[in-house]
Amino acid sequence: MIDQWLQHKWFLRIIALALAILLYFMVAETSSSTGSSSALPIVGQSSMSLDVPVEVFFDEVQYVAYNVPEEMSVELQGPSSSLTMTRLVKDYQVFVDLTNLGTGFHRVPVEARGFGGDVNVKLERDTVEIYIDRKQTVEVPVSVNLLNKDQLPEGLVVGDAEIEPTTVNVSGGASRIQNVKEITLNVDVANQGQTFTRELSPTILDANGNPLNVTVEPNIIRVTVPVYEQSAIIPIEAVTTGEVADEFRLVDTLLADTEVRVFAPLEVLEGIESVETAPIDLDELDKSGKVTTTLRLPEGATALDQKEVDVQLLIRGIDDTRDDTGELTERVRLTVPVTVRGYDRTNYTLRVPDVVSVTLSGKRSLLESITSNSISVTLDLTGLPSGLHGVDVDYEVPKGVTVVSPKTIDVELKSVDDETETSSLQ
Repeated sequence: MIDQWLQHKWFLRIIALALAILLYFMVAETSSSTGSSSALPIVGQSSMSLDVPVEVFFDEVQYVAYNVPEEMSVELQGPSSSLTMTRLVKDYQVFVDLTNLGTGFHRVPVEARGFGGDVNVKLERDTVEIYIDRKQTVEVPVSVNLLNKDQLPEGLVVGDAEIEPTTVNVSGGASRIQNVKEITLNVDVANQGQTFTRELSPTILDANGNPLNVTVEPNIIRVTVPVYEQSAIIPIEAVTTGEVADEFRLVDTLLADTEVRVFAPLEVLEGIESVETAPIDLDELDKSGKVTTTLRLPEGATALDQKEVDVQLLIRGIDDTRDDTGELTERVRLTVPVTVRGYDRTNYTLRVPDVVSVTLSGKRSLLESITSNSISVTLDLTGLPSGLHGVDVDYEVPKGVTVVSPKTIDVELKSVDDETETSSLQ
């Protein structure tokens, strides 16, 4: 109950008044005991200094004010009772009034009120020069810079960071935020052994490295950094066992997913050509159908990013006279050179396969004429930062041909500065 009273200004004012009256009579009694002939006692004078926050009055919806001091030192002189009340009640203000000012630089007076009529107030500064700018809000993208990737535990790599949200709204003076094109968050990945998440508050700096007086909404950004073993996208190969029923034949096995990401040490990945399915039993099958089968983990690998795959079995009778060349069931695998564009060769080194095994689907008569020179494989790395990335492949293939796999290719970009620093430490 007492705590609640102490939070009310009027309660504090009454207490301060009581103390002031008590001080008055104490001084009066002292004066009479010393034989003073004064008809009224003289209350003692005193002084004190306070650091008071500076308030700003202006249209905060349309404008932003810069160079206003956060607080100001105030020297007070007056009756001890009045200063005591000032200290207890804190019913005072130091402020600058900008309500009738437009954009630009202005020298404005610093004003004070609420200190009492019998208290002499001396401000640290009588005026301040402020700058008023029109308020503007821009949407900017958020990116992540991963630091110390060379200090991950052996055999681990980091993938592309997931950012939530990917854009934020930055509000401030139009002249201050016009150069804010992107917010970059630095995340240290040294010694991280597993995927981790950080919640970060962005700070926007000016050209001199000083924080800009702007607001960011939302002001908390969630960054998840995947940490995993070396991995690669590997083609899936359907494996069958047994024979279909008499008078029938297996025409094709169509995979719903033609590739899978395999996690393993780099030397193991380099020796894996395909990931096999568990054997699919064909015994006595006499019609087409879909089956779900598990994927076998290659020797030396630690994990796959999926455990099962759907396989469509295309089965026909031996006497079926349909023209197979009219079906999109034939496939061919070709080795095609990889072309890369859109990265800064001066500042980055690149690790990417020179060739890739491409699986194509189409009419048998068309695929028979397809060669590696008929296919173009291009990776666009424009805007990618340092790190390991699964990049979507751009294909150019003859009309009527469909690319089955791969849909993405792993590439690793490394800053030349990072490599130089690593070399100097060795």
